[in-house]
Amino acid sequence: MHESEASIVHVNITDFAAAVAIAKQPRLATRPFAIALEGSARRVVITASRKAWEEGIRAGMPVSTAQRMLPALEVLPPDTQSAAKADSAIASLVASYSPDIQCDKGGHVYLDMKGTGRLFGPVMDSALKIRKEIREQLGLEGAVAVASNKLVAKIGTRAIRPCGLAHIREGEEASFLASQDVGLLSGVGSAIARLLEVAGITQIGQIAALDDNQIIAFLGRRGLALRDAARGLDSSSLQKGVMNKRVILRKVNFSEPILSLDELKAAVFASAEDAALQMRMESMGCQAVHIMLFWSDGRTSEATRRTKGQWVYDHEIETSLFQAAMQAMGRRVRLLAFTIKLFELGPVFGQTDLFIPDVLHKQQSLQHSIDEVRQRFGPGILTHATALCHGN
Repeated sequence: MHESEASIVHVNITDFAAAVAIAKQPRLATRPFAIALEGSARRVVITASRKAWEEGIRAGMPVSTAQRMLPALEVLPPDTQSAAKADSAIASLVASYSPDIQCDKGGHVYLDMKGTGRLFGPVMDSALKIRKEIREQLGLEGAVAVASNKLVAKIGTRAIRPCGLAHIREGEEASFLASQDVGLLSGVGSAIARLLEVAGITQIGQIAALDDNQIIAFLGRRGLALRDAARGLDSSSLQKGVMNKRVILRKVNFSEPILSLDELKAAVFASAEDAALQMRMESMGCQAVHIMLFWSDGRTSEATRRTKGQWVYDHEIETSLFQAAMQAMGRRVRLLAFTIKLFELGPVFGQTDLFIPDVLHKQQSLQHSIDEVRQRFGPGILTHATALCHGN
């Protein structure tokens, strides 16, 4: 295989939670159903099955609205255990084809097949075999694309979903993307899609054609990243391993040992904001947080908090970590330092706007605005009032 040939394979099990539910309960294949968290007064659809989608049910739709539209809709809670097993099974299957793999949660896997031609033949042959084995061994039907980089391969699977096989050859990235719907670009959610539609931009090629001044005037400097993505430019490498094994860590060392609960809370909030910002910039959420306290007598204590859903925003991370800190307290010894950890990471549920805030969701809009200011002027420019104590 030549070094210049497309070698990135992306496997995308569309509507993963629904696909896993069908694999586990085949009766659901012919029924419209949706996945939604339990116990929330304002539940929204996380994933809609193909049958439900055909009836107009969409991710992000309030469950009450979906049930009014489709009274026969069956609503199921997320089965995180079965989803984790399916992710693990997919990772094990594809690992036999390449040592260079990135296994994201939710049925997304990337492989770099460069240098495997002598073992498996052309990359497209391997992609076809992988798709077939996932279907026959795991009961999961997916879309598979081969391209020169992760970004184009991901858009390739989105373009052919729910299933199929696509090959975007080296040098043909821009021409392939040009006619694709702008909604296939990562970072284009409902709000930015509406803005683009008003401007008459419906295809990726129209964004790619904008020069620097035009895209900055339209979307600000962050729009440059969207324009470059529209041109098929992506230099990111595979983040090897399984995403849910990755963690985001922060450590705080106090200048002097403390006893004050207010000082601890301020420091926890400040470090949580910083860690959560990094997590969101990678388009991820977490299902667990952990804190370890280091005491002046050489001992440590720790605690973990988990959610069945997903924590994304600052206030969720801050509250959960401080609750964990309170769980780990109970000693009247001075505190020297602590570490926090965000783990069980996964892609944020649904397609979100990464470049402009969604005005229809106040919390999301506020968080996007704060993140943009922090990225431009530094993380400390905006912070929770509680965290100011730590800075004094």
